Amino acid sequence: MNDATSAADPVDRRPARVADVLWLAVCGAQLAALGHFLYVQFLLHVLHVFTFTNREFAWLAMVGYLVCFLVVAVPVAVAARLMRRLFSVQVVGAIFASLGLFALLLLTQKLHPVAQLLLAVGLGVQVARLLFRNPADGMRRVRVATVVAVLALGTHGALAYAAPRLQERWMTTGDVPETGRDAPNIILLILDTVRAANLSVYGYDRPTTPNLERMAAEGTVFLHAFATAPWTAPSHASMMTGLWASETQADYLQSMVDSVTTVSEVLTSRGYVAGGFMANTGYAGHQLGISRGFTHFEDFPLSFLQAMLSTTFVQTRSGQQLLDGVRGGGLWKIRRAITQPDLRTDRVRTAEPQSAATIAHNFFAWRDGIPARPYFAMLNFMDAHAPYEPPDGFRTRFNEGRRELDAYDGGIAYEDSIIGTIVRRLEERGDLENTVLIITSDHGEQFGEHGLGSHGNSLYLPLLHVPLIVRAPGRAPAGQRVATIVTLRDLAATLVDLGGAPAGTMPGVSLAGAWRSGSNAGLSPVMAEVSPAINPAPRNPTRRGPIKSMIDSTWHYVRFGDGVEELYAWQSDSAELENRAGTAAGMVQSRDMRERIAETLGIRWPGTRVGRY
Repeated sequence: MNDATSAADPVDRRPARVADVLWLAVCGAQLAALGHFLYVQFLLHVLHVFTFTNREFAWLAMVGYLVCFLVVAVPVAVAARLMRRLFSVQVVGAIFASLGLFALLLLTQKLHPVAQLLLAVGLGVQVARLLFRNPADGMRRVRVATVVAVLALGTHGALAYAAPRLQERWMTTGDVPETGRDAPNIILLILDTVRAANLSVYGYDRPTTPNLERMAAEGTVFLHAFATAPWTAPSHASMMTGLWASETQADYLQSMVDSVTTVSEVLTSRGYVAGGFMANTGYAGHQLGISRGFTHFEDFPLSFLQAMLSTTFVQTRSGQQLLDGVRGGGLWKIRRAITQPDLRTDRVRTAEPQSAATIAHNFFAWRDGIPARPYFAMLNFMDAHAPYEPPDGFRTRFNEGRRELDAYDGGIAYEDSIIGTIVRRLEERGDLENTVLIITSDHGEQFGEHGLGSHGNSLYLPLLHVPLIVRAPGRAPAGQRVATIVTLRDLAATLVDLGGAPAGTMPGVSLAGAWRSGSNAGLSPVMAEVSPAINPAPRNPTRRGPIKSMIDSTWHYVRFGDGVEELYAWQSDSAELENRAGTAAGMVQSRDMRERIAETLGIRWPGTRVGRY
């Protein structure tokens, strides 16, 4: 009898102990984290594409997956104690092997989630059958694999954490070069996705920016400043390099060119310490390449919430709902996540949101710890970006029936309140009068103009016309409003000029000439570009190819990827309702604009036809 039973069922069905459950959960978590980490490294270093992860991803993935697996381990351990005959080591091993494989399959985004789950379960059962024919041997392998995975992830995480901090210490020691001893502090504050039209300092009827109005009275306001691109990555890259958007090569899955000098590299070579504090972690973070030259750079926070967001489980829509419900007390979100599971991954939200107050706090914490030398700080606020959820009641400050626009204006008002706090704290520290403070935006936003929403999909004025305010005591006049049209391409040259670098150090021309003379003589032409989006919506104009535009004191010219041209007298037609490209004068002007763009970029243009999409 015993021999027959052994031949038919050679697998040892030993019941799983609580210790076995915990070891299997920890092993599954660490192997899932290691697999996710290796996938990220392949994308980043082999395919050279954005992964939307931070430098300490190894540590964060270790913690995040461990929490997810332990949540499952608790009921499994209880069930194993109560139903010992059903929960053998092999069965428990199959559970956690399936969970780990499902976590990795979620990275593909190619298969339907149900197919991913079924495939993971099938593979997990087979892995457990092979591994746990002898439970004692299998558990020894589990413990060895766990130690190896923890050492690999822990070592990489430790190096990723220590390397930039050691570099920062090295870069901030030593004497300040002679060129930097009398230089001012410089703060560049970028209000992500904020268009000039919605700022009361630019004439908007809602009081969105009272602090900027006070700051404008002490500085110079550029009434007509335009971004070089309608979305974050190429615009930030352009501001930091002085290159045109296409020249930076920054795109949806690609970092900017690494062979060009950045503003921070120039300023640190002149004795500055440089700190970057980015709320837009995905497209303005370390992976974009703009962190080069910064002695200190913060994008993704090193926190428990960020660890959870580093797992594929929480990147599913139900995972995000569940996390939001647990954090915010939204029981309906928890109920929906459980009763209406949606396992599709959403790679947009991969970072813990950081408010403008948090960014400002982090900046001052860094400021208080640096040596006595001039500093350059770049701060990115993202509270006016979709999904338009500013904190502290600002979301409902303006409640006039246009939900998104009301919340957007509330986000701007919130950021303005933090700017007021920054100015006051700089004054309390005695920094204000020796600090150049520049407020601008990387691009604007659309709320139905030309039938479009969001950004990155056109080159109309709501996306290009951005604020630009310079408060520079003794360097820029107080109370001046400059009507000259300017491009943010010239911001890089302006920043290093204010830092004392000689003309020509960066591409472009310092805007100081515009506030001194009120003329655009010698300044760069005002041009913008956008490349086709990834999987664009049907009405997204970039479906038809890249778009380019040029603006002068009278005309705004736009050329779409299929050759369609539009021309607007933007000063008198600010809503850009009358396309004049088909008129005799418009054809001449369009040809001139087309030739100027071609000359600026060194490209040839195909034939065109007049019309609208």
